[in-house]
Amino acid sequence: MGSSMSRGAWKECAGLIEQLSHQIARGQVRAAEQFVDVAAREAATGSGNRLRSKNPEEELAAHLGVSKAEIRRRLSVAEGLRDRLDEYGESLGAKLPLVADVFMNGNMSLLAASTMVREISKAETIASATEGVDADATREGMEAALVGANRTGGCPLVSTVAKNWLNRLNTNQVAATDELKRQFQGLHLLGRKYGLNHGEFYFDDEQWAVLAAGSTFEANPRVKTTATTISDANEVEAAGSCLDVDGDVREVPVVLKDSRTRAQKLADGLVRSVRAGLESKKLPVNGGLRPQVMVAIDLETLQGRVAADEKYLSHSAQLGPVDPGMIRKIACDAQILPVVLNGEGRVLDVGEPQRLFTQEQRKILYTRDLGCTAPGCTVPADGCEAHHVKEWSQGGPTTIDNGALVCHYHHQLVHETDWRINVSSGVPYWVPPKAVDPNQIPLRNHYFRHGLTP
Repeated sequence: MGSSMSRGAWKECAGLIEQLSHQIARGQVRAAEQFVDVAAREAATGSGNRLRSKNPEEELAAHLGVSKAEIRRRLSVAEGLRDRLDEYGESLGAKLPLVADVFMNGNMSLLAASTMVREISKAETIASATEGVDADATREGMEAALVGANRTGGCPLVSTVAKNWLNRLNTNQVAATDELKRQFQGLHLLGRKYGLNHGEFYFDDEQWAVLAAGSTFEANPRVKTTATTISDANEVEAAGSCLDVDGDVREVPVVLKDSRTRAQKLADGLVRSVRAGLESKKLPVNGGLRPQVMVAIDLETLQGRVAADEKYLSHSAQLGPVDPGMIRKIACDAQILPVVLNGEGRVLDVGEPQRLFTQEQRKILYTRDLGCTAPGCTVPADGCEAHHVKEWSQGGPTTIDNGALVCHYHHQLVHETDWRINVSSGVPYWVPPKAVDPNQIPLRNHYFRHGLTP
């Protein structure tokens, strides 16, 4: 059959099959709508069998072998296209009559119809929240534009035209109404992208103010990175230099200089604020326990004695596979519950949560270090974490002599590189790896004590 048909014939065949799929989509929407309506009536009257799943959508999804998102998409189209009734039971017609007519006649895909219903609903909500904008006129105008776009360029053009409409409506005059918040507000997790966890958020002014206050600290250190914005040249000099063990001034090694972008600093600042909240002991308890990270990890991995291999990945109950290096960093300044396994993955022991630096110890570290101990760093004490110089997993005690303040950036660096910290006579020194300094001369940060004798 394939060899005897021309390109044009196959094109016509594909078009007929596409038309058939539109008819099937119409039936899918109708069937989903009726199933949920009947299930709702049975639930209201107590008739019928009790659903095995949580709700009708889940039951239908399981029966059809499709996702719950697909069932919700079919139901959203049904809701947007169904006939409405007034208080007297008289028909008002479909809310989107043009879309309903084209879809029910088999001239529109389910994807295009669901896109129209969703985006027109957003536009109507925004218009209702904007002074001087007629929501009904917006809905009708956008519906006509999208139906025309579908006729001209199909679903891709529908998405483009819908985005343009929403962009034009998105002005500073939009008020955050309850309906608008219901449509948009929230933290939307979108999976992984570029090896990172990806998402987007829509916050009201109050939420944004809190977010900004919690995240901008990292992006606004006590001094800037260019002398043109600094009134005190001595501070700039101190930020770019450090002292060795003999008290001689040296230039800060390039690897220790903060190379993060502003966006990275904002993200780190937000995480730092959340971490501070987790450590405050004032958050809601979970089954009588403070929020904890339960980690399954074998003893050798915890102690850093195994190679960096995928088979040695550990697992967090909340996150799934976790790099062992990250676990060791978390363990340095967070409450974790280690679950020790043998080589076969059997649980050998469930330990007690690792003891953190106490508030009294932190106050002493704040007074002693004043800020991040990394040479040249300008982050003050309230933006730092208490670091175990010798990791507790290696037997390091939680004592002042085994502690040092480090900012989030340098905390990561000391765990991911061969830099070491030694505390000598109450002064934390950073010892560079041989690749940076063959003589490995210890360096200290003198930014917070600039002008004082070493």
